[in-house]
Amino acid sequence: MNGFWLTPMQIITAATSTGAKICNLAPEIGTIEPGKKADLFVIEGNQLTDIDNLRKVRFVMMEGRIVSK
Repeated sequence: MNGFWLTPMQIITAATSTGAKICNLAPEIGTIEPGKKADLFVIEGNQLTDIDNLRKVRFVMMEGRIVSK
């Protein structure tokens, strides 16, 4: 392959923890750990072996509550 390519893990990190740091929101969001907002989505499959699995959303949580199935 020619050009600049990111691994699935690098893409996910850029969209989550790095994005939170850039926006000065890292103390609140960006990683899954105690004390942070529980905003996340659960997918079907392994996103590290196939990034397209990120499109297979099982449910969405906001502030620790399921808001979409």
